[in-house]
Amino acid sequence: MEISLLREFIVLSQTLNYTKAAEMLHLAQPTLSKHIVAMEKELGCSLLERDRRRVELTEAGNVFAAAALQMVDTYDEARERVREIQTHTPLKVNGIMSDSAIASITSIAASFLDAEGEMPIVYNSINDTNYLEQLLEGEADILLTYAELEKLDDLGLAYAPLIRSPFVAMVSFDSPLASLKSVSMDDLRNYRFVKFADGYALSGWANIDRICQEHGFTPRTRAVLGRTYMNYTATPLGVEDVMILQSFMPQLRYLADFSHMSVLPVTDDDAAFRLYAIYKKDNYDRVRPALDAYARARKIILNHGKGGALVESE
Repeated sequence: MEISLLREFIVLSQTLNYTKAAEMLHLAQPTLSKHIVAMEKELGCSLLERDRRRVELTEAGNVFAAAALQMVDTYDEARERVREIQTHTPLKVNGIMSDSAIASITSIAASFLDAEGEMPIVYNSINDTNYLEQLLEGEADILLTYAELEKLDDLGLAYAPLIRSPFVAMVSFDSPLASLKSVSMDDLRNYRFVKFADGYALSGWANIDRICQEHGFTPRTRAVLGRTYMNYTATPLGVEDVMILQSFMPQLRYLADFSHMSVLPVTDDDAAFRLYAIYKKDNYDRVRPALDAYARARKIILNHGKGGALVESE
């Protein structure tokens, strides 16, 4: 029997007046009467005696009213204890923590959450390519990562936008592209794309490959093993190689001082890495404070001109 029905019966047992009880419960009187009849049918006995002048509890009604009070009190106590556990159980957030914009968002959001007394957050880096399974299997409450948005709804997942970081193409000084000030995706179609094999890069590679496909070509690739986010730019490039990176990687601004590489902005509007906070729809109440804090942090970063543009919709 539903707790809401028990609460209705308790109010009626205390008022012994259908009209008054219905008003207190914000129900229509026929609806309340229907619910009481259904309860009596389920229990197999009459709970109330009713005539034109009065309503009284039967003997069974008195017994059930006392039991209903106890059941509702037990339920409310258990629900409060569960809420306390959730409040003190750290939120598990996995993602691309080495991204400078993500690091800024999470650190600013932490200040908001701490000041508001919200639950603590434990952060871990994504270390495999099956990152959505971490959400589906309960290993994470939120993922901060790239995503193919069209796949999320069928999995019961939702997302909030975090950052948009435009593509830049890194090429060697010997590349025919090096003399240009910028490039388009169409300029890159005949070049060989460097594809890193670590988990961080593979999650971003899906984004690169999708953009190439949308521009009408399948990229040729050269696999590179054993690199990390911090030393991608140390990878030797051949004359036909191109490496797609985020425009907001901080080390790119110093690259010309020590490397024989050229970094070219990619001018297409859709050529960008988009990172999202992904979560299970049925876990929204638990993750909402963190999502709100991330949204506030994004606006602060945007106002200072760092971390990419807001991704308002897709």
